[in-house]
Amino acid sequence: MKLFRKLYLQVALGMLLLAAGLLAFSVWEVKRQGLSEARRYGTVHAEENARLLREKYAEEKIGVLEENIRDIVILNGFREQFGSMGVLWKDREEVRNLTPYDLDLERLEKLRREERISEVEVFTTGPFRVGGRRLLLFYRADAGFGAEGYRFAVVQDVTDIYRRAGKLVFYGTGAAAVLLVLVGFLLYRRIYRMLEPLEELKSGAAEIAAGEYGSRVEVRGRDEIGDVTESFNRMAGEVERHVEALRTVNEKQKQLLGSLAHEMKTPLTAMIGNADLLLTVRLREEQREQSLTYILNEARRLARLSEKMLELTGLYENGGEGAVMKEVEIDRLFGRLEASAAFRLRERNLSLEVDLERKEPEERLSHVMDEDLMESLLLNLVDNACKASTEGGRILVSADRRGIYVEDFGRGIPEGEIGRVTEAFYMVDKARGRSAGGSGLGLALCSQIAGIHGARLLIESREGEGTKVSMLWGE
Repeated sequence: MKLFRKLYLQVALGMLLLAAGLLAFSVWEVKRQGLSEARRYGTVHAEENARLLREKYAEEKIGVLEENIRDIVILNGFREQFGSMGVLWKDREEVRNLTPYDLDLERLEKLRREERISEVEVFTTGPFRVGGRRLLLFYRADAGFGAEGYRFAVVQDVTDIYRRAGKLVFYGTGAAAVLLVLVGFLLYRRIYRMLEPLEELKSGAAEIAAGEYGSRVEVRGRDEIGDVTESFNRMAGEVERHVEALRTVNEKQKQLLGSLAHEMKTPLTAMIGNADLLLTVRLREEQREQSLTYILNEARRLARLSEKMLELTGLYENGGEGAVMKEVEIDRLFGRLEASAAFRLRERNLSLEVDLERKEPEERLSHVMDEDLMESLLLNLVDNACKASTEGGRILVSADRRGIYVEDFGRGIPEGEIGRVTEAFYMVDKARGRSAGGSGLGLALCSQIAGIHGARLLIESREGEGTKVSMLWGE
């Protein structure tokens, strides 16, 4: 998991930087506090010792004539008060140095003036290294012993502060390393578990890409990754639904094409045979007319077959998405039907009766539909009724608020065949159906159109009595 490695390395680097920053701050703070305390203590101690020495000098009551013993009193008092870490100057000449270090008075004076420290204040230098030791130096230009010309400095060793800081670095680094290992291990497991659903999403996407459209990913939480997982599952469901719809359409089209090829084979063979006969054999006029008539009839049947195939295939492909639904008055629809079916009815010497069931004479019956598709449905039903009716018969078309009905009083359909008549290219009597110009696509087309309108076809028939086809809404 590349994302896991990136995220883990970034978190680990952040923890490392945080630990290093905290350790550096702790070491700096230890040094700062230690040196601050050492400066404060050294300054107070130097001033206190200078005060004590001044009081002692005052108690001795040394007069002007006794200045020769003044230096002895001050030197002895300085040694008692400042011990082995003090340096004393008189008139810029070093008179006492109990430390192991040589101090540069001129440099101390220069630093004091740069810092603008008065002669009666204790000036503290920064820590400096001498022979592996860290030192602070406290310097006062006017010693304040009660005698003029004296100045002193006190050296304080602060090496222990730096040693403590070094130990803190050592032990802090070790503790931080152990803590980083433990926390890093816990973070590794936690981040891996948090990102595991992403790996499952990746696997699920790969399965869907491989054609396993039913694959889903388990939702493991209500966080952002859980929301993404839910969206992924919804997307996978939509993909599966669309793929299934396409597969269904594809299968139907394959069946249609196979059936079409089978249906076209026989008439085309006969048409080729008749055409070849007309070209190669001298026939009587009556035989020529019979052959030409056969070719014409079969060509018309194939033309109708291709038209219905195109219409049915289009419905399979778009699922009725191109249908324009609007409120259509049944009177108007039946008027268009009568005009379109007039030639077919005259050809078979049949009459078309129209009946609208209204609660009131002036009531206008209407339904929401695609007018062109509904006209195609009725024309196919009337065409089937014409084929099933005997010459001089009648066809009844009616409607009410539940649906539209087409009824004939012809030969009917055997009871065992009713369930299959809506299959593409299925015909009860193939020989008679072809002779009447049938293709077996009419009721399949009607069933598809009814589905687009949210309705269903109900076929009721008895042999020798006729057939009634009902398109019922909302059932």
